[in-house]
Amino acid sequence: MTSTKWTRWLPLAAVAVLVVVLAASGMVPVWPGLLHLVALPPLDQFADLRLLLVRTDSWPQFLVLLGLVSAVRVLLMAWLLGGLDARRLRFAAMFYAAAFGPVLLSALGDATAYATLYSRAFWPAVALVGLLVVILGPVPWQGGVTLREAMARAWRRGLRIEVMVPYCAAVLGLGALADRAPALTVLLVPVSAVATGLTVWAMDRAPVTRPVAALAAVLVVVTAASVIFVRTRGYDDPEPGSRQAGSLFLMSGINSRSGQGSIPRADVHRLGYECDQVYYFSYAGPGDGQPQRDSTCPIRSGAPYESADTQRPVEEQVALFAEQTANLQRPLTVAAHSHAAWIAWDAVATGRAQVDVLVLVGVFPQTPLGFPPPDGDRRGRVFGDLLRRAAPVTDVVFFHFDPDTPAARQLLGTAGSAQAILSEPLPGEVRVLSITSAADLPLMPHGWRLDVERDGCPVRAAHSSLPTSPAFDDEVIRFLDHRDSPPCPMWRDWGAVVMHAFGVPPSGS
Repeated sequence: MTSTKWTRWLPLAAVAVLVVVLAASGMVPVWPGLLHLVALPPLDQFADLRLLLVRTDSWPQFLVLLGLVSAVRVLLMAWLLGGLDARRLRFAAMFYAAAFGPVLLSALGDATAYATLYSRAFWPAVALVGLLVVILGPVPWQGGVTLREAMARAWRRGLRIEVMVPYCAAVLGLGALADRAPALTVLLVPVSAVATGLTVWAMDRAPVTRPVAALAAVLVVVTAASVIFVRTRGYDDPEPGSRQAGSLFLMSGINSRSGQGSIPRADVHRLGYECDQVYYFSYAGPGDGQPQRDSTCPIRSGAPYESADTQRPVEEQVALFAEQTANLQRPLTVAAHSHAAWIAWDAVATGRAQVDVLVLVGVFPQTPLGFPPPDGDRRGRVFGDLLRRAAPVTDVVFFHFDPDTPAARQLLGTAGSAQAILSEPLPGEVRVLSITSAADLPLMPHGWRLDVERDGCPVRAAHSSLPTSPAFDDEVIRFLDHRDSPPCPMWRDWGAVVMHAFGVPPSGS
């Protein structure tokens, strides 16, 4: 069975209609990544795996649906290549089989980033899938009989970069529009299918005269833009703040240990405090002091703690926070990094602790995904099992993660836990400043702003580097001195707007 000039596009249109119907009926979630279900291979496969990993209830369901969806993908590609004969079907099957491993790795990294709120897993996952799209996207349409021959032709033709660049721009633009206007997401599915069809049609045309030179030129431009982006991330050190009264209480995040972590190295003197005003939270409870290690000041209170202590139940952490802040001199400023911000907020909102200023450093407004416990079948079972098997790998990137510790289960394993904590109102007299990392913004599908006195401009620094960034110092100094924030460029969160389409569908979508 062969396709003609006009019938060639009918299956692609049918798939687009099917996606629209499934989304409109609630059978598949509506999120910006919905548009990728009708995207160019292997981006379509990436969308399939993201959806199946986090939405199926059991391994049998996952495998059956994966087989069904893969069969549809193979049939669609074969038809777009000219018809459903053995050669084209074999070629399409080989293509998706070759792409499956790295695409699954990308999808698993993507879901892991959303579940653990770890942007250092998200960015490599997206970079890998972007590389796969650029390298493999043009391969099926080069006319080769075998996959190896088609790949050779694609490279000789400069990866059809003159076609792929406009297509990638269209994918990013449509994803950004879907993120900014969620009501349009389902309506944009046919538009995404049209972009895919036009790209396949453009691949049939002759390549540019010097395709390899065109590819080299694009690589030079991308490299130069990347260097400029990295080199312009620096901030100037602000002038030291005025002398502050009272106490400063610093809280490290998960997996820290006494005297080690990011916030112990914060420049408290620049913020306006002397060491005799500075105290450090201990996850092990009250004590006579902890090892100073990397901290700016000697740690004169609290018991020494190790990373395992940061995984204790949330209620115990809240109680320890209340106990260790009870007798500190007021006004009391608390700066809490990462998951510690949820602990401090919970303690203050429930009246178990009294503070005057709360600085939330790298706080996540949502826990958008979660992961199920290991017992029994329920939504996300496949992802949960794979996450547990992959957890030992986190030690390689200096981030130990055990998904079944009490804190991980309560704060990360339960979707919506952060929203539940941050929805509790604080006393009206408590001043709150939130400072977040621009690198974390893609993991905040519902936005990064909190209902607090001041949301600082997202900082171009890694999550772990926030407390030692000059931008952090500047924001905190201005807030404590009751001065306005520095100007925030309107484009600071545009990267997140574009990247949300590459995330997994959040729970509740």
